[in-house]
Amino acid sequence: MDERLLRFFVAVYEEKNLSRAAEKCFVSQPNISNGIKTLEELLNKELFIRHKKGVTVKEEGHLLYPIAKRILGELNALPEMFQKSEFTQKVVIGVADSLPQELKKQFFRKITEEVSNIEWDIRPMDRSCEINLLVREWKFEEHLFLPLWKEDYVLCIPDNHPLCEKELIEITDLEGVPFIHCPPCEAHQQSLSILNDLGGKWKTVANCATKNDVLTLLIAGLGITFLPESFVKEWDGFQIKSYNGPMSYREVGLSYPKDSLSNPAIASIISIFSNQDGL
Repeated sequence: MDERLLRFFVAVYEEKNLSRAAEKCFVSQPNISNGIKTLEELLNKELFIRHKKGVTVKEEGHLLYPIAKRILGELNALPEMFQKSEFTQKVVIGVADSLPQELKKQFFRKITEEVSNIEWDIRPMDRSCEINLLVREWKFEEHLFLPLWKEDYVLCIPDNHPLCEKELIEITDLEGVPFIHCPPCEAHQQSLSILNDLGGKWKTVANCATKNDVLTLLIAGLGITFLPESFVKEWDGFQIKSYNGPMSYREVGLSYPKDSLSNPAIASIISIFSNQDGL
């Protein structure tokens, strides 16, 4: 539909007179009359009743007027929008709890340097998010996974514990020592595998729902545990000790469905980290 037809209609509606509407639109009266007739034929509805003094708006005209005003308003705004506004690309991202601030800072800073005008919608990690920053073990089954960063779990021993006197801890030194577990944590099975080398001779003092709970009990001196290095490095009340045994770790990356790549911003993010060695 020619936008001029809507402009002619709005002018006639507001002026209630074809001659004044023609002057307002800087066209001749026959042009206005023909334009209204064409619009009525397109809509298959009569919009005005013509009479000697002007026109009377019919019900269909009243219904069309706010629609026409909105459409014309949006059309009028387009040039200014393209000339003055910077378009934003919205990204809905889920971010897992307990990820180190330094990692998240590097992640968002890197993207900001490479991709302009992203509007972030940051939520807890969830299948409904376009992309998630999380640990590999929490990846949603049907999603792709792009690894960004790998971090070791370290052996943490409360201050004043006898094992703090040793430079290198042997796995056999952990026999009978109270251990704090975190079953929901990504490296729990790895930790169990390490402890199982003791032949079931390790002692559980607590099972915690979060790493923060584990950290609290560790600082309180209830037992030893394995925690991510970045998670514990700024806390006191315990020591990080080297031990002679297999290492556990966690891998942080991006989990996303293929469909998310239809968002140009997400496609750019994946491209950035695919072409470099993580963070």
